[in-house]
Amino acid sequence: MGKLIKEWVKGILTEGIEKKVVVYAGRFQPFHKGHNATYEHLVKQFGRDNVYIGTSNKTDNLKSPFKFNEKKMIMMKMFGISSSKIVQIKNPYAPKEIIGKFNKDTTAFVTVVGEKDRYRLKGKYFEPYHPDRIEKGYEETGYVYVAPAQSGGISGTEVRKLLSLGNDDSKKKGFKKAYDGKFNPKIYKFITTKLGKITNQMESFLSTFDFNKLLSESTSTIVGVDDGPGFSYGNSKSYKAVGEETAKRLGWQVVDYILDDDSDTVYADDERSLEDKYPVSFFPAGIDGLDAQSQRYIDMIGSPAYKTWKAHITKVATTVGYKLVDFLDAEKSIDSSKNEPKKEQSPENIIKEGLITEGGAYGHMAHPFDTQMNLTFGDLKTIISNALNGKLEFAREKTDGQALAISYRDDKGLIAARNGGHLKNSGENALDISGVASKFQGRGGLTDAYNFAMEDLSKAIKSLSKAQRDKVFNQGSSFMNIEVIFPTSVNVIPYGQPLLVFHGTMQYNMDGKAIGADTSAARILAGMIKQINQDVQKNYTIQGPPVVKLPQSTELSKQQGKYYSALNKIQKEFKLKDSNGVADYHQAWWEQYVDKNSPATLDNKTKMGLVKRWAFFDNSFRLNKKNISDSKVLAWATKTDKQDKAKISKQNLRKFEDIFLGVGADVLSFMSSALTVNPDKALRTMKSELDKTVKAVQKSGDVKKIEKLRMELERLAAVGGKDKIVPNEGIVFTYKGGTYKLTGTFASLNQILGLMYF
Repeated sequence: MGKLIKEWVKGILTEGIEKKVVVYAGRFQPFHKGHNATYEHLVKQFGRDNVYIGTSNKTDNLKSPFKFNEKKMIMMKMFGISSSKIVQIKNPYAPKEIIGKFNKDTTAFVTVVGEKDRYRLKGKYFEPYHPDRIEKGYEETGYVYVAPAQSGGISGTEVRKLLSLGNDDSKKKGFKKAYDGKFNPKIYKFITTKLGKITNQMESFLSTFDFNKLLSESTSTIVGVDDGPGFSYGNSKSYKAVGEETAKRLGWQVVDYILDDDSDTVYADDERSLEDKYPVSFFPAGIDGLDAQSQRYIDMIGSPAYKTWKAHITKVATTVGYKLVDFLDAEKSIDSSKNEPKKEQSPENIIKEGLITEGGAYGHMAHPFDTQMNLTFGDLKTIISNALNGKLEFAREKTDGQALAISYRDDKGLIAARNGGHLKNSGENALDISGVASKFQGRGGLTDAYNFAMEDLSKAIKSLSKAQRDKVFNQGSSFMNIEVIFPTSVNVIPYGQPLLVFHGTMQYNMDGKAIGADTSAARILAGMIKQINQDVQKNYTIQGPPVVKLPQSTELSKQQGKYYSALNKIQKEFKLKDSNGVADYHQAWWEQYVDKNSPATLDNKTKMGLVKRWAFFDNSFRLNKKNISDSKVLAWATKTDKQDKAKISKQNLRKFEDIFLGVGADVLSFMSSALTVNPDKALRTMKSELDKTVKAVQKSGDVKKIEKLRMELERLAAVGGKDKIVPNEGIVFTYKGGTYKLTGTFASLNQILGLMYF
């Protein structure tokens, strides 16, 4: 073990690269607070000296009216960005005007993209950015950093609209909105004059077209759906405009799930990708965001292509954060838009020993290989394939914080449940704000974390209407599971920001028994709170579950064979087919064990009683003389039950665990956390804590802790070791109505760090 530990706790993991040059490139027509928020994020992440803004001098009379020097002036005057950090470039993905000034062997080039463009850069040159894998100079490799959406974002389309339409007063208000409340009369006049000319030219241009004729001609020639409407690749604002305009014709109601806290933030690359895919879009007068191609599909209702179109637009809606449902009643639409399957949960799966478990998750969140879920080997292979090819359903980031379950009653206000008794009678005995404060007093950072959370949640939820509160909480019969993330109460991952993350509600009957789960309630509640501008509170930012886009990479896909082979090896032990479940393996293993090790041949009832007890932890079969009359068999069974069962079960589980933790580790190594503010710093902190804990356990001389450390280090090594640690707990996804998780190295790291917590 000592050699293994020394290998892991080496100092610097990469050598040779002395500098990272980060280039944030885009059209910036014009540069606004959304762009600046991303720039400041990059500065915080990489250092101000290493971050450059690159933009071209290319202009047109439609969407790019500002020249390079004009864009530079706006950046400098409105945001104080240094002139030396704004560079005119020709190619955003090969900005030789910037990186060419540095040593090609010791300088790494990092290009910045938005979340939806993370897979756009393909080929042999670009690799996903990972702080521990920056090993090559810019001549050999470029690294792609995915910038997370920033709070308070605004789209370039919205800025142009605010500053080109309406009277002078409305434009001034729009200017302040686009530039964080600041107002510069010269810059204001310059931008609005430029954009005003573009608007006039557009109106003149559109007036020359007979759109009815265009639509009729187009409709008659369509037999299928091509790449889809241009707005599908724009921002969520334009998509929402289309959805609202066409709801009457399609019979749909647009429900804003607010999947992304800053879905309206447009990075430079977002605008560029829109332009590249669709150089020309026709916008009929009065329908902002609806182009001619979209319109003609809408007019095809009843045609053969309509079903294809409907499926396409629904998929696009999900991607950009909106869900279209077949209801025009706004109230019913929320209830009907729960697109994740409801699953009846047994109390055992939700509450264990009276305490709410599984962090902020709803119900029981299982690993795919958990015996009680009993997925087939075929299912396991499908999940592996989907994970490695970026196709898991409803993928969200699993968060690492403190658990809190809250509800709301008009007579008590905000309430919290910490045990089963708090859930009975619609939360009649649940804790109010003062109760939570009393419960966690004297607990250091945890005290502040919970107290501040209750205060902020109370203010935000109280601001909603009674109808909105009742829809989510049902006067205390439904509890929202929350993850409390606070800098002074870090568990494993130091996210670097205080967050309250909703995960979904669990509904309980009057006896406190769970009768149903609803994950869509998390997005709905977060959306309602954001809609009334109560999402940013005094201590926390409140949000829904962080939805993630899974990586799609040939490097990941080619790992599929390795994991399939490992599963096939397990199946071959007992000649199991893909249609056999995980439970079949454990039953077969324990049947074999009983047959080989029992002091005497057992009748089938006794044998299967022992197998159920040891394979599935079903203790209904008692170890006594009534059930086992042979004293030697009873002694053997009792010894196995007390001394061997747990160890053997862990060994059998490890066969599956290593496979799926490995899959999780591989996928997570290609992803960035949607919540971690400074991934580089977080990763350094996590590895430092690991090193300190390893040394502390060794020094303690505690035999049990040392053995536990050895076992967890072996688990960690099996999925890639220290190199696979990331500041991301894992992924939550749904499969055939169940909710599952992939966690990678987090499981072992959590266990190791916990060795010295108490």
